[in-house]
Amino acid sequence: MSVEIEIKLAAQPEQINEIKQWLSEKYAPQSGWRNSLLVNTYYDTENHKLRELEIGLRVRRDGDDYIQSVKSAGRVVGGLFQHNESEIKLPNASLDLLAVTDPYLMILLEEAQEEDGAVRPLFRTDFHRDLCVVEVQGSQVEIALDQGSISHKEHNQLISEIELEFKLGHPSVIFDVCRALIDKFGLVLDSESKAERGYRMCTNPTPYLKRLDVVQLTAKSPAEGSFETIAHTGLEHWQHYIKQIKREVTVDSVLQLNRALMFMQHMYAVFAPLIPRNALTELRKDWREITKNFAKLLKVSLEINWLNNGKMYGFDYPELKDFEQGLRNAFRTEGERFVEYLHTPSYNLKLLHFSRWLYLKEWRSVVESEQHRLQKEIFPFAIRQLQHQLLDLKRHLSEKEALDEKDYLNYLPKMYRTLDIGLFFGSLFDSRKRRAYRQNWVDLVANIELFKQLDFIRQALKSEQKVDQRLEQIEQDILQALVTMRQQAFEQNPYWN
Repeated sequence: MSVEIEIKLAAQPEQINEIKQWLSEKYAPQSGWRNSLLVNTYYDTENHKLRELEIGLRVRRDGDDYIQSVKSAGRVVGGLFQHNESEIKLPNASLDLLAVTDPYLMILLEEAQEEDGAVRPLFRTDFHRDLCVVEVQGSQVEIALDQGSISHKEHNQLISEIELEFKLGHPSVIFDVCRALIDKFGLVLDSESKAERGYRMCTNPTPYLKRLDVVQLTAKSPAEGSFETIAHTGLEHWQHYIKQIKREVTVDSVLQLNRALMFMQHMYAVFAPLIPRNALTELRKDWREITKNFAKLLKVSLEINWLNNGKMYGFDYPELKDFEQGLRNAFRTEGERFVEYLHTPSYNLKLLHFSRWLYLKEWRSVVESEQHRLQKEIFPFAIRQLQHQLLDLKRHLSEKEALDEKDYLNYLPKMYRTLDIGLFFGSLFDSRKRRAYRQNWVDLVANIELFKQLDFIRQALKSEQKVDQRLEQIEQDILQALVTMRQQAFEQNPYWN
C-alpha cells in the first residue's frame, strides 16, 4: 500500500495547451509526455454505504489495462492530499473484490454489502491525461493535465485540472512547482476530488452543518504531533466550507468559516510556549489579509443571523423589512466579492504557503535548539493550559465580581479561546465529565452573545425611529441569569483534576 502526496489545481480548458508548453520549456521532462484516455467507473451500494465508510472503489481502463483501486479516507491540507491507496490489476473491466487483500479494506467492503446490498456502477469520469515527470533540484514531481467530463445518467460536468504528485527526493519541490503555476497562470487550488464531484452529481445533498469537535489525541502523543493534528483539523474545517461557499454562499457557511479562523488563531496562542511567534510571522500576516478580505461578508452575515434569531423569539418588526432587504443585497454583493477573492493568486498562494509550512514542519528551523520540547508528551502541557485558562476565568468572572454588559463582551474572546482549548485537549480526559463541565461555559457564551444581538436590533429600530422597551428588560434578565450561571460553572470540579 502506497501513500500519495498530491496537489490539485483547477484550470480553464483554454489554458491547458499553454500550460503544457510552458512546463516543457521550463522543466524539459526527459521522457517527454505520455498521452492516455482514462475511463473510470465508480461503484457503491444503493445508499452509498462505501461513501459513508469513507471508501472509494473504482475500475480504471488505461489502454488495454484494467486497474481496480480501493482508497481509504485521507486528509486535505489546503490543496494538498494525503491518502492511502490499494491497486490491483484486473484481466477485464469486471470488479473482483475477492482480490482485495488488505484486512482493513476487506472488512469495510464486506460491511457495506452486508448492510446495503451489492455494489453497482454509480458514475463515470472519462478524461484525456497528458503525463510527464519533471526533475527539480534532484527531486521528481509527476504532472498530469486532465481534460474530460464526469457523467451520471444524463448529467455531465467538465474536468480541466492539473495534478501534481511528489515522486522522489525532497517534497518541497512539489510546492515550488505549484507556486510557479499559480504565479504564471493564476490557477486555483482545488481540494474537491473527481470522486467527490461525482457523488455530488448523484445525490445533490443539502449541505450539512459540520461543526468543530474534540480533536482526537492520546495522552502520549508528542506535543508537535498534537499541534499538527489540531492544525489539520482547523484547516480541514476551513476547506470544507470554502468548497460550499464556492458553490453557494450561505450565512451558516460564512459563520463556520469564521469558526475555523478563530480555532486556528487560538491554536497559535495556546502553542506559543512551544512554537514561538517568530515561527508564525509570515503565516499570521497571510491570515490577516485573508481575514481582511472576509471581514465585510462576515459582518453582514452576523447581522442577518441576529435578525433571524430575533424573529425566532418574537422580535419581528415590519418596519425593518427594507432594512433587512438591504442586508441581503449587501450579503449577495459581499459574497460575490469573496468568491472572486478565493480565485485570486493572492489567496491561493497563501493557502499553499500554509500547506507547505505545515507539511514540511517549517517551524523546526526556528526552534532547532528546543526541538526536544516538541517531542515531549502532550498531556502535561494540556493540563497546564487548561489550568492557566481556569485561573484567568476566575480572575475575570468570579461570582464576587459585579459585571455589566461591557465587561462580559470585553472578555468574550477569551471565553471562546477557553472553549477551543477544551476541543484541543478534551479527548485526553473522560468524555462524560468533559461534556458536563463544558456545557455550563457554552451556555455562558451563548447568553453573552445575546447582548450583541439585542444591541443590533435596537440600533436597527433606532434607524427607523422605533423603540422596543422589551429589549432593555431582556438585557437585565440576562445579566441576572449570568450571575447564577457563573456561580454554577465555578462550582464544578474541572474534568482534568
